[in-house]
Amino acid sequence: MSFVEVYDFYWNQNADPRTNNLPFIGSPVLIPLIMFLYLYFVLKSGPEHMKDRKPYNLITFVKCYNVFQILANGYIVQQFISVGWFTEISMFCELPDYSYRPSPYKLSYIMWLGTMLKMIDLIETVIFVLRKKDSQISFLHIYHHLSTLMIAWIMTKYVPVAMASFTLLINCGVHVIMYIYYLFSAFGENAQKLMAPFKPVLTITQMVQFILIIVQNAQAFFPSCPVTKMPSTISIINVIINFYLFYNFYQTRYKLAQKRS
Repeated sequence: MSFVEVYDFYWNQNADPRTNNLPFIGSPVLIPLIMFLYLYFVLKSGPEHMKDRKPYNLITFVKCYNVFQILANGYIVQQFISVGWFTEISMFCELPDYSYRPSPYKLSYIMWLGTMLKMIDLIETVIFVLRKKDSQISFLHIYHHLSTLMIAWIMTKYVPVAMASFTLLINCGVHVIMYIYYLFSAFGENAQKLMAPFKPVLTITQMVQFILIIVQNAQAFFPSCPVTKMPSTISIINVIINFYLFYNFYQTRYKLAQKRS
């Protein structure tokens, strides 16, 4: 087989036709290009632009962005529930349904919406750069954003089915909680002091999310669950890395800080 034939087989023929023609999903260039531009701005051009400038305030934009994230993530969670999550669909082994029946077809579209939202999430780091919040631009932060977008893209392109949708469902649910916290914190120092006790809880919530995702994905390897193993393998490896980074952050930021105090 020629390179073109191999490319077409793996990139197009193995992709789900329900989602592969949706914006950004079928192109091998657009999302990687966005990720590259994101890295270039966050690590090079953004800091250089801000080097001799005062940080932008952007507080009104931040509040509006947080409200948008709460509503958008909440909407995606609601839409997943509307196609049967927690009633007809469980976090246990679910056989894939690639049909055009209303519920599975709608679920594939919701996964595309979730992927688009993970792309919009990258704006958060851009805000950090423009506000000179350098301490928040960690390897954990950048890796988490990029890996979440990459996994969402891969799953939406190849396996936009019930079992693979659990990761997006729980991630969007956690983001509702997270951006509610961010919204209140954007209202000044008094609000930040009031919300401070909940900050470690957010990190714990993220780690619980990762454990649930690992448990759910691991079922793909059970003999009683006849589904393709590769998506779960990729997801589990990525989630383990994310868990380690969040756990290390939690230990450094909160546990060691408590011992020092």
